[in-house]
Amino acid sequence: MQYSDIDYINGIKENNEAILKALYHQYFRMIRHHIITNNGNEADARDIYHETLLTLIHVVKKDNFILSSSLSTFIFAISKRLWLKHLNKNKNFSYSDNFNEDTSSLSKDISEQYIEEYEQQEKNIQKIHIALQSIGNPCYQLLKEFYYNHLSMEQIAEKLGYNNADVAKNQKYKCLQRLKKYFFENTTLSELPKSSEL
Repeated sequence: MQYSDIDYINGIKENNEAILKALYHQYFRMIRHHIITNNGNEADARDIYHETLLTLIHVVKKDNFILSSSLSTFIFAISKRLWLKHLNKNKNFSYSDNFNEDTSSLSKDISEQYIEEYEQQEKNIQKIHIALQSIGNPCYQLLKEFYYNHLSMEQIAEKLGYNNADVAKNQKYKCLQRLKKYFFENTTLSELPKSSEL
């Protein structure tokens, strides 16, 4: 079945498995060709395409996302930027832009902004995981149940053996204070994740 750009965008927002699967196959050959003709191999192509789609999904699910080019152009702009970063990191500078569709500077700018946001969020999530492991139990378990498993304070109290939801809530507050203290001691202010990411 053929899907339009709007179908793909709506499918991403709704976590539609069929559309996500179709998206995975739709643009891979385009990206694979580009990577292989620019010092890459099959494994590189799969890695870059996977990272491209993760970035795309992250971007599309943002409230303010508007697709200002064709989806293929946007996907290509993201993957091209990711591949250039990979080449620069590995000191392989031979590069040929052989894509025949116009990748406007606007698409490039947008994709760069979103890639940077995505990478920063990934770094922040990694820092949070390290911090959670550092503060240990019971904080690790409590915060995991609340923020990752989305359990209510009543459910957490029952699962972790607190007397009631108020006791669990008080413990959560203390755990968040420990987590913030860890970040202030181990991270510069500019690197701190936003509270919405906790």
